[in-house]
Amino acid sequence: MIEPRRHFMNWFWPPLAIAARLWPTVAFATVYTAAVYVFCRWQQLERPVWADQIGVVNALVIGVLIGFRTKAAYDRWWEARIQWGELTNQSRNLCLKAEAYVKLDDAGRRELAGLVAQYSVALMNHLRGTTAVPHVPAQTAERIIALLASWRTAGLVDGHCHQMLDAHASALMNVCGACERIRGTPLPGSFLSLLRHGLILGFAAAPWHLAVSLGAWAIVVQSVLVYFLFGIELTAEEVEQPFAFDPDDLPLEKFCETIRASAHEILGVK
Repeated sequence: MIEPRRHFMNWFWPPLAIAARLWPTVAFATVYTAAVYVFCRWQQLERPVWADQIGVVNALVIGVLIGFRTKAAYDRWWEARIQWGELTNQSRNLCLKAEAYVKLDDAGRRELAGLVAQYSVALMNHLRGTTAVPHVPAQTAERIIALLASWRTAGLVDGHCHQMLDAHASALMNVCGACERIRGTPLPGSFLSLLRHGLILGFAAAPWHLAVSLGAWAIVVQSVLVYFLFGIELTAEEVEQPFAFDPDDLPLEKFCETIRASAHEILGVK
């Protein structure tokens, strides 16, 4: 059984990858807001005339940008989940039809079950960049297709059954291509830069009117705002690459084990 390579305490937020960047930012925002508060008290500054205008613009711009950013990141994660569900279904269908239509001996069943399980692991390692061989999933898919062709040559299946089996084998590489597209097409850098500039400007401007309006409470309010808004941005950054090892990424090891167990159960391999 493949052991999940996950960080401890998956229920805990923020995870270490996010906390390492989030907490220093919150601490800096707290110190900065406190300094602005002390300066405003010292100079006895009044509420800036631009406070309402900049607050509305900042809320609208950052709200729209973060909303779009979060949705785009989650869509990538969900599409990746759909593709691995498709891989599971295609693997099961291939094994089910092979069991129903092909008169396989024990060796043939073990070979097919092993290749189906091997393909999912090869795809996982390929998407994570942990293999040195150029394209192990393609090599494994080629072995599956060659196995089906050998059944046709040996007369174990007719042309129609071979065509049905080949459709499921070909679908394995379709899933691979879709996952490669997700991994290789991040969100545009210009959009991310615009969002981060908006967050920084908003965090820099907010304390100057919060300190006058709320007094010392501005420190708490600003810290909470930075915690949630910057935390959302960092979470979206983690989620948009769903094939890695972070707690919010897809549990690919679990999916691979499901495919392996299904193939062995369907084909009667122990």
